[in-house]
Amino acid sequence: MVDTELPPGLVLWPNEAGLDRRIAVLISDIHCTDGSVGKQTVDETDWEKFFRELGEMLDDHITDREVLLILNGDVVDLLRSGKWAEANVYPWQRDDPRFTEIIMSIMRDIVKTHARSSGFFFSLQKMVSYLKDKSLRVTLVPTVGNHDKELQVVPEAREMYYRDCLGLSADDLGTSYRKWVAAQMGSDPAAAWPLLPFYVADPRLRLFATHGQWRDSTNSSATRLWKFCKGWQPQIWQKEQYRAFSDPCFGDTIASGLLSHFIWNATNAIKQEVIPLADEKAQYEKINHILNVLNEMDLYRPSAQAVVCLLEEVTTIDQREGNARLLRQTVINQYRNSLQSWLACPETSRTAPVLFVFVLPVISFLSRLKLDWLDIFLMRLMAWASDIKGATPFAKLPAFLKHYRKLGFRVQAEGHTHVTMDVDLRYSPPRERRNYTYVNLGAWRNRIVLKYENKGYRRLSAGRAMIVHGSASSGTAEDAYWFTLRDFIGRGDKLDRW
Repeated sequence: MVDTELPPGLVLWPNEAGLDRRIAVLISDIHCTDGSVGKQTVDETDWEKFFRELGEMLDDHITDREVLLILNGDVVDLLRSGKWAEANVYPWQRDDPRFTEIIMSIMRDIVKTHARSSGFFFSLQKMVSYLKDKSLRVTLVPTVGNHDKELQVVPEAREMYYRDCLGLSADDLGTSYRKWVAAQMGSDPAAAWPLLPFYVADPRLRLFATHGQWRDSTNSSATRLWKFCKGWQPQIWQKEQYRAFSDPCFGDTIASGLLSHFIWNATNAIKQEVIPLADEKAQYEKINHILNVLNEMDLYRPSAQAVVCLLEEVTTIDQREGNARLLRQTVINQYRNSLQSWLACPETSRTAPVLFVFVLPVISFLSRLKLDWLDIFLMRLMAWASDIKGATPFAKLPAFLKHYRKLGFRVQAEGHTHVTMDVDLRYSPPRERRNYTYVNLGAWRNRIVLKYENKGYRRLSAGRAMIVHGSASSGTAEDAYWFTLRDFIGRGDKLDRW
């Protein structure tokens, strides 16, 4: 199919000749952070094991193969950082002269933690080098998510991401990759470090992959030409260089303006106001417990639920032990201060989706009453509202649109929600017996789960990889296309160290 027959705005992955087979490996939502408000990704040992096994598996397909390693958004997380609260500058304040400085500081710490001697990027680069030594062609394709979209607006940070995290030089980003990104994003093909693409559409793999934030009203921004209700419209996004997904949005205010702000300030307040007055071992144990809970708050979904769990935990400790009043009051005060600061920010109300336009004034009024039980109720209300995103019917996902299916797409892969799922679909046209599948890759992260009969908690690491095998063209035999999902679950005493 020639380009003039493509759906409006669709740009396909380059179909370079010379390779009979292509394999794609997809992982999503790695969330490498600077560690200042907790750790979001799985441990280094998990990455070492995953990439070692992946390298061995791909080594078995070394003849006439190209490997696409698609990092499907939110690989680095520039929102979950205490540096925003420390500087009293936030990701939506891009005109502030300190904005770029903060982004670069976060990126330097991400590189130091995850790319220098251990971590996700270190293991990734090690695996890529191993495969290239075996003469296997490997192409890294990083799509943009909502937690790493600042890479689109700070070229210096994008250079650091390509160079230091992915191990790529400017020369490694070939002409075809640059032209593909520029055609898709409506950007300059001569840019030294290209924008991150929004999707990968490859008929040879029958694959359509994108992060998924376009279906989330809290993590997309209305522009002059596009609103959330219009759904998938790349022809419009191209005209505006995908600003709907690089401009500030309501999700930014929750991630960095409320949650990260609260974690940062509550942790510092406990260290400065509570620890100096502790005089018993039991008190230190309670304090350390709450500090550990703060450090793990991003393991909950939706994010507002993390605050609910912390408020309930510190209240339970005070009621059960009776001598944790200062600890409890410190956490409650920091929560109220963070909530009021977030509500007072003009960006919060300006970017709020329709539902929050009604919810936020209620929260603002009731929070001033300063009732403990009401604080927990208000965060439950926030969690409930955050979890309502308006489901997009599968029939309206791009891979399953009628004029997209004609290109041979059979599977759409997303992440974003952190909830792994796969759904098989069936459409009448074309008449052939064909299956269509939606796959959500979830997130690579540590998780907190209940033990049997609710007797305590256990921490485990979890992740999902999707491996797609495709032929040289979409018109070959049906059995030339197949994909597998590999779920990785790890348990260890190191995860349960407290």
